[in-house]
Amino acid sequence: MTRIFRIELRRSVAPWAGLAIAVVALGYLFLMSGPWWKEPAPWYGQTTTTVLWLRSMMMFLWPIVLGLGVIQGMRDGRSGVTELFSTTSRPGWQRAAKLAGAVGLLVALGILVVFLAGAAEVASYGGFFSWSFVPVLVVSVLVVVAGASIGLAVGRLLPHPLTAPALAVVGFVLSLMCWAATENGISSPLGTVVPPRLALLGPAFAEPRSVFTTLTASVDLGQAAWLIGLAATGFLLLAARSVRAKLLGLLPVVAGVAVALPLLPATAADALTTDTVAAQQVCDGPVCVAQVHQAQLATFSAVGKDVLAKLGTLPNAPTRIEESTATMVPDRDPAVVYADIQTHSELATVSADGLRRFLLAGAGTPVCTPYYEVRPPATLARMISAAYFTGDFSLLPGDYWFDLGPDRDLGAAQAMWAKFHALPADVQRTRIIAMRQVFLTCQGNPLDALLPGDGR
Repeated sequence: MTRIFRIELRRSVAPWAGLAIAVVALGYLFLMSGPWWKEPAPWYGQTTTTVLWLRSMMMFLWPIVLGLGVIQGMRDGRSGVTELFSTTSRPGWQRAAKLAGAVGLLVALGILVVFLAGAAEVASYGGFFSWSFVPVLVVSVLVVVAGASIGLAVGRLLPHPLTAPALAVVGFVLSLMCWAATENGISSPLGTVVPPRLALLGPAFAEPRSVFTTLTASVDLGQAAWLIGLAATGFLLLAARSVRAKLLGLLPVVAGVAVALPLLPATAADALTTDTVAAQQVCDGPVCVAQVHQAQLATFSAVGKDVLAKLGTLPNAPTRIEESTATMVPDRDPAVVYADIQTHSELATVSADGLRRFLLAGAGTPVCTPYYEVRPPATLARMISAAYFTGDFSLLPGDYWFDLGPDRDLGAAQAMWAKFHALPADVQRTRIIAMRQVFLTCQGNPLDALLPGDGR
């Protein structure tokens, strides 16, 4: 049996399937400049994010596995030996087990090779390692193993030259629709075709948008149950020699769906949760950063304590600084100054003065919109409020001149700062307090609080 298994490893599509996964995935990741290289969720940021990017790529990898599985499954039919093997005394499941085991092992190895390459990138970039990636990686392996199993079964049952490309195309379309339905916060016509709960049965999940997120345990368990059932059905159909056996072979996938659906949430947003290991706060007194960015704690601590002292002159002043782990809309708490390092990677290398201006912007409050939305009035108000505390009016780290609006330039913004700076000290303070309240409540225009009416 071991000899036959080794032959299947060499002479089946198993090596090519594993190689295809590794080449396509690594070529996609290394040869293309996509969001996986950028903040807020670079694939080298931490190991869980690496695996989530790999899971997102299943939209392309799963159809490849399906198609190659079909090609291998048609082998007996193309060779005209199906009837011959059905008359042998050896149980059909033994031949099926060797073939399915060889293909499943090599496609799983292909996924592990991609992950190891990602882990090497995490290490080379000084990223964060934790064991939180294990459940997502296990499900990713099950995705390709189940795809190979179903492909083998379909190839055996429908040995036609068009079966492989047809199943690959159908697999890609279904994967794309499921992927689109799991895109949290992004509107897409494709995302409305498949209900989110059913979309979570798909092989791919939307791209990660934070180094602090992972899939919930219930999603991992539900997907694992469904994929194990799918793989078992594929194997039983591959081994079946009678109509009755083929019908019974459908039971595992039905059971898998029955177990999975109650575990899967109704919305894509509920499929995600905070990676508590990565997001755990590491503190030096009142200044904290997430464990992912622990290397920045010393710099943040020195600057942060000075920032808290400056903000301490305001009523209801913040008393601590924490790194924000929010994924879309920023956290807000009047007692906390949040530092959003994941969407402002420049904070890891910016000067102490730049970091100070960033933390003082908005009088220690976050913006009211997701990180990818730019609101010129808010940008100007934050620049002016930072300059109020430091006396240095300039762009904040991560901002650009066009963030000030299409009709403004840095000179016009400096003129507005000059008008504000010319006001009496008590008026400036009152308006800074009012602007801080606008950012805390997200009600009103923060620039109007600083320069109301015709003041600008």
